[in-house]
Amino acid sequence: MRKMSDVVFVSAVRTPMGSFGGTLKDMIVYNLGSFPAREALKRANVNGDEVDEAIIGNCRQAGNHVNPGRTVALKAGCALNVPGFTINKACPAGMKAVSMAVQQIVMEQDNIVLCGGMESMSTIPYLLKGARFGGFKMGDRTLEDGWGDSFDPIAKVSMGMTAENVADKYGIKREDMDAYAVRSHKLADQARTNGWFDGEITPVTVPATRKKPEFQFAVDESIKAETSVEKLAKLRTAFKKDGKVTAGNACGLTDGSAMLVAMTREEADKRGVKPLFSVVDFTQAAVDGTFMGEGPGIAIPKVLKRAGMEIGDIDLFEINEAFASQVLGNVAMMNLDMDNLNVHGGAIALGHPTGCSGARIIVTLYYALKRLGKEMGVASICGGGGATMAVIIKRES
Repeated sequence: MRKMSDVVFVSAVRTPMGSFGGTLKDMIVYNLGSFPAREALKRANVNGDEVDEAIIGNCRQAGNHVNPGRTVALKAGCALNVPGFTINKACPAGMKAVSMAVQQIVMEQDNIVLCGGMESMSTIPYLLKGARFGGFKMGDRTLEDGWGDSFDPIAKVSMGMTAENVADKYGIKREDMDAYAVRSHKLADQARTNGWFDGEITPVTVPATRKKPEFQFAVDESIKAETSVEKLAKLRTAFKKDGKVTAGNACGLTDGSAMLVAMTREEADKRGVKPLFSVVDFTQAAVDGTFMGEGPGIAIPKVLKRAGMEIGDIDLFEINEAFASQVLGNVAMMNLDMDNLNVHGGAIALGHPTGCSGARIIVTLYYALKRLGKEMGVASICGGGGATMAVIIKRES
């Protein structure tokens, strides 16, 4: 059996994030995922018939046809004999895919794995439950929004209410949540303007329509550089009359995908490709879904303990921004230094395509470490229902 340090990631790439109902709204998820998957294989100097397995996160699967994780691999040029599967672990799905790639290589099941995540939030369908078996003989039926799947049936709360619960538990003020949201947009805009995202983004070819010719979509479109605390303060609360969570201090709903290629260190040497980073350790945990956002505050100390490390050993933290209250709650739980957190902005600005985000924050973390000349990073993500994960990465080039 190999060691975890024998596994390296040799490519890491994502699409630009498309706004909800925006540029990518009509693109089925496996077509969307094929762009970074193809680019990840190209950067890794790997042909489609050399991939041992594809492991891809995708949560909102209704209407995405059979096994979209394998479908995206085939769309990206993998051979028909390449196996692949799809992970649904709510928001940590993409991170789970990355960790399973490491596991498969450590266990000597695979040598080269395509992994990552993808989500088209814009194509989540409406549902007509009960219609199949005589549902329309008499009476009416309700057309349900597939977004209802974001409700936690155990905790019996929406994701927005979990953010309200975290805000109340940790005494987080509305103005602090709004200020954090502005920070996310400003940092993401700075990264976009200065070209700091360029290395991690690959363009998406948007097909021609009757109104527009085919074009290359290459820039995140959900970042609101002009936002301010004053503007956000005018927004109504979204989930509770006297609450604090608004559309402005919650993650955006976007369409996107992030893909990586993992292989043995020996394989990378043989191919002449530089390892970008290795995984020091990873872990998963779970919390009460009523306080879903507490997850990273549990998972990060757990993974650091596994690795024999402390908070001070980590140069940068990337915590998915499902809600500003959630991130600020995590900061309070671990006493984190905000200067080392989400330095290129986060999901409040870039959006949170659920199956993609766990992989996307690893990609963004690596490029932030590279730009700043840092070595050690932690990425963590909470998830609907209380699932959570964290991973420690070490930059190698």
